[in-house]
Amino acid sequence: MQKRTYTLLFVFITVFSFVQSQKAQLDSINRVLENIKVDSILHKTLYKIATKSYRYQNPEIHLYLIKKGLETVAQSNEKYKGVWLGEYGKYYQIKGNMDSSNNYLNKAIKIGKKLNDKKQEYASKSALVTNYESTADYVNAIKTYNEILEYENSLPEEKSEVNITKFNMVGLYLAIQDFDKAEELSLELFNNPKIKNDKTFLSEVCFMLAGVYLYKDDNIKALNYAKQAEELAENKYMKGMVYDVLGSIYTKAGKLKLSYSYYKKALPIFEEFGDKARISATQTNISNTLINLKDYNKAEELLLKIEQDLLKDKNAFALNIKGNYNALLKLYEKKGDYKKALYYSEKEKFLRDSLIGEERQKAIADFEVAYETEKKEREKNIAQQQLKISQLEIAKNKNLLYSTLIILGLLLTAGLFYYSKFKAKKKAELITLELNETQKRLALEKQYKDSELKALKAQMNPHFIFNALNSIQDYIVLNQKNLASDYLGKFADLIRNYLHFSDTGFISIPEEVHNLKLYLELEKLRFEEALTYNFSIDTNANSEAVKIPTMLIQPYVENALKHGLLHKKDNRALSITITKTSEKVIECVIEDNGIGREKSKAINTKRQQQHKSFALKATTERLDLLNYGKERKIGVAIIDLKDNDIAKGTKVILNIPILSR
Repeated sequence: MQKRTYTLLFVFITVFSFVQSQKAQLDSINRVLENIKVDSILHKTLYKIATKSYRYQNPEIHLYLIKKGLETVAQSNEKYKGVWLGEYGKYYQIKGNMDSSNNYLNKAIKIGKKLNDKKQEYASKSALVTNYESTADYVNAIKTYNEILEYENSLPEEKSEVNITKFNMVGLYLAIQDFDKAEELSLELFNNPKIKNDKTFLSEVCFMLAGVYLYKDDNIKALNYAKQAEELAENKYMKGMVYDVLGSIYTKAGKLKLSYSYYKKALPIFEEFGDKARISATQTNISNTLINLKDYNKAEELLLKIEQDLLKDKNAFALNIKGNYNALLKLYEKKGDYKKALYYSEKEKFLRDSLIGEERQKAIADFEVAYETEKKEREKNIAQQQLKISQLEIAKNKNLLYSTLIILGLLLTAGLFYYSKFKAKKKAELITLELNETQKRLALEKQYKDSELKALKAQMNPHFIFNALNSIQDYIVLNQKNLASDYLGKFADLIRNYLHFSDTGFISIPEEVHNLKLYLELEKLRFEEALTYNFSIDTNANSEAVKIPTMLIQPYVENALKHGLLHKKDNRALSITITKTSEKVIECVIEDNGIGREKSKAINTKRQQQHKSFALKATTERLDLLNYGKERKIGVAIIDLKDNDIAKGTKVILNIPILSR
């Protein structure tokens, strides 16, 4: 025994020197291993080097040692075989190959159960639950975590790793967006005296608290804990994680250059360790920062490369793909490429719907309650069974024992059948709900597009086009070529502008005023110059930065001309006033001195044609769609101007929320 101790001590000293120098090659490892003749010491030495020295620092040497362990040790000892299969699973987990990782970890769990080796079984389950989280399988993740917690709580305090399990569960609660539970569990760990004395563990808890408060929009607390984590962190990989969260915190604070610098510090660390998931996520964060810094070309180049890498990687995490689509959507909105923006919006929605939503969160919460209830019921059933067994042993009534077992089997079968049926029903309801929501969204989008087309048709009114062309033709007939050319140019500009802005969906105030002036100049031809108009534009409103929905004001101007001023013989006047009443609202007032709405309606009745303003009808439908689901809505008020009950004109007041672009 003493000889084994000295041999093991010599090996560990040799290994320690090998790790510290970082210059030894695989032949150095083999020379050390050749001197060890005892299987148990060989296994422990291999495992020590593999898990403590190379899992993150050098994955290839880690893999070599795993294979070496299986070849030289595990074949003669099934327990060691389970250990090395578990290491295989962890190796593929780091490499991002979740299918292979799950395969090896489940094999290790199976061996642990077979040998009744709880330590081995739950060590592999702890690794397996990380895979469930990575693939957004949160129901299985919660189920496995509860099993691990139950096992850890059954161990003596000095052997239990319950704090590590709780720490890992914080990440799960963040993933399912239960931030209150994540905060509660993180603070419990932070205030644990045992963790206070563990600098490495405390740095990880501080890092997790920074993430919790980042999600809860408490930047001050997030920055405080992130700085503590940065100061405490000794592990290089952990430093990379802290730099990444600091980048996110400074992004929220609007300190983009500082955010960019932290992301750039984190990226090479993740690349060094070959962590594909973190590499992709950090590159996406860098791209978002470039978008905010308005470096769109560089951001687009990086995001498209990330997209290609993710599509090539069959093991890519769904959350990384979703983050990439979100960034591309944001980029193309900023660049004004709305077709590409819509394309990535649809891809992101499809992926988001396939991950966790409110219904799945509710299902997870229900599962937790069901699990606790089942646990208590199971404990109760165990106690009852023990009592029955004791009674059966005393009475030696074997028939009663057999009957009880049969009944329990039937109950279990019935319970499993009911649970399967219930689960299938819930799944069908969820699918039906998702289909209904998709149909509603598609119907709403179609209605919106139809309304935009109607509004465009209203603005390109055939009567207006023919009247404008006839007036231009009169100039040509009268040989007034300069005037004909001038107005024809204005007419072409107006048509071009309408077509352009009807596609973008928004327009600035200066552009809107320019189009209205072109329109009114052409309408003056129809009024034989017996029309005066003026614009009063507030300085604060007259900015390219102020955007409003396109094709919104012109139909009301057209209505003032057609129904108010056209029936008046002379002194036709129209005024348009645009002011910025607040940081979020533009007010537009259109006022004419026409004959008023009542008299216009009477004239139309005498002509035996019930006039129906297609432009205003289309605009009203479009207003309803633009206002749908919005906190700030577009308001319209029409006022009849009178003096001693005599119509003096009409005033239209539009209150238009400024669009965020």
